[in-house]
Amino acid sequence: MLVCAATPQELAAFWPEHEVAPISLQTAWGYQKTVAWACTGVGIPATFATLYPLLDSLQPRLLLHIGIAGAYPHSGLQIGDIVLAESETYGDIGFELPQPPSFRPIREAPFSHSLYTTPLSLALPDEWVAASQDMRFNVKRGRGCTVNQCTGTPETAQLRRSLFQADFESMEGAAVAQIGHQKGIPVCEIRAISNIASTRDMRPENIHLALAHLRHYLQACRAQSR
Repeated sequence: MLVCAATPQELAAFWPEHEVAPISLQTAWGYQKTVAWACTGVGIPATFATLYPLLDSLQPRLLLHIGIAGAYPHSGLQIGDIVLAESETYGDIGFELPQPPSFRPIREAPFSHSLYTTPLSLALPDEWVAASQDMRFNVKRGRGCTVNQCTGTPETAQLRRSLFQADFESMEGAAVAQIGHQKGIPVCEIRAISNIASTRDMRPENIHLALAHLRHYLQACRAQSR
């Protein structure tokens, strides 16, 4: 299994608090026993540049993508919730019109690629689903939207949710899903909600809460798989 995340802080949630995560700040990837890890960097370009070359050499059976995310209003997701991604899509590739609603997704263009018209599906391993039944965790399923520019206003949040029927957003999810699809490797994406993707609010305490919940849930998943 290859575990990947955008930042060292997110990636460290895969290991229990009492263990020292084997993450090196000098290199983008490494391995420990049967688990390899990769810190991709933030955003779609960094994810492709880091992750794509690794798969040919590592040939993992599963890509586990973890991290924090912003929840769209009215999605039913709250700060601290764990969300298992059922699908991913690219949310801000398209064109702008002079009249409302201004932005239109590229799927509406005659030259659109199937990558932008059909959501990328993601895997949910049995042990991850079993751990979601643990009443200690508030675990939900949702549809991801990957963007280059994070949502900062209620208007953008409403537009993205309505265009893509998305529940949460990140800056890497669809890139990892696309890489896995092209390489024939199942991708499981697990995120903890750290903010509401509307009026920009990234309070540190909410990020810390999300990372703590993510770590506790991932430890329950690992216990199920033993």
